[in-house]
Amino acid sequence: MAELKTGDRVRVKERPDYTLSGWEGEVVEVKEDPKGWIIIKADKTGYRMAFPETELDKL
Repeated sequence: MAELKTGDRVRVKERPDYTLSGWEGEVVEVKEDPKGWIIIKADKTGYRMAFPETELDKL
């Protein structure tokens, strides 16, 4: 997976029975500790949410 950067648009990957599947947002922070975690601002709610980079697809 390509490394995400602040400002990138992303979508949460589809998983069965996962409420946040398909949600989109903008990367607002790439965490160094713990490495591999991304903070996004969700379009639906405006909340900042943390996800492992492996659970996000770049748009």
